[in-house]
Amino acid sequence: MGNLKTNLISLCIIVIIQVSRAQSSPPYTMGFIPASISEGDLAFPIYEKWHLSGQADVQLVTQGSYDTKNPFEYTQRVVVRPWLIYSGFKNIKLWLGYAHNQKFAVEEMGNYETLEQRLIIMGTFSQDMPKGNIFEQVRFETKFFDDRNGIQQTIPRIRMRFGVNHFLTQRSNKPLFLAPNIGYYTELMLKFASKDYAKENFDIFRLSVYYTAGITPNVHFLAGIIGQMQLRTNGTQFDVYYGPMVSLKYTIKPKERETFDSVDGGAD
Repeated sequence: MGNLKTNLISLCIIVIIQVSRAQSSPPYTMGFIPASISEGDLAFPIYEKWHLSGQADVQLVTQGSYDTKNPFEYTQRVVVRPWLIYSGFKNIKLWLGYAHNQKFAVEEMGNYETLEQRLIIMGTFSQDMPKGNIFEQVRFETKFFDDRNGIQQTIPRIRMRFGVNHFLTQRSNKPLFLAPNIGYYTELMLKFASKDYAKENFDIFRLSVYYTAGITPNVHFLAGIIGQMQLRTNGTQFDVYYGPMVSLKYTIKPKERETFDSVDGGAD
């Protein structure tokens, strides 16, 4: 538990420092935007002798605006994301991925249409508890896209996530759902863009709480809520996204419990 407290405190300190730096450039404003995230995942073995597996994710993000409180009003993006996963280490999974983000224009919010591509390297370390587990995740990704002026941008980003899964007790002999969990995580994202594009390193701070369970040993789902604070590239505007998040995952090889540690719910 000592490492757990230390990591959580360190994450909070980093968030406070980065937000304070971002707030140092007046004027400072904040807006609230409802959003929704829907995701479908397919997980499959590749070569079990080498502990290799794969996963393909499809994600739909919708949003409202500062004035429109319907989180399904506009389509913000559609994401296709394949993963290669190595699980040969105890309590550690390594991920190599690519994300194809088709972003759509939302004129009311000043969002422009562009294709964003990401290369991703991710590692997840989990620690078992008597009735659950905790996980720590570090993700390095580089974003490639054309900005609103047609200039190509290459932006490295680091993401640090800390989460907890609580395994719920099943009292019924014939439960409606299998191996249910309550999970939550916090995540901090820092970007390293050129100063001409964005002067601040702080990007996003995200919180999520969710319920996960199995419908069958092959099919698991997630239902929860997400909230995040993001600094716009002008360095003076924080956007707070909030709303529902759902995910459905099909695993070709049956799985007793799915905790969705790598679920990528979020809006930009």
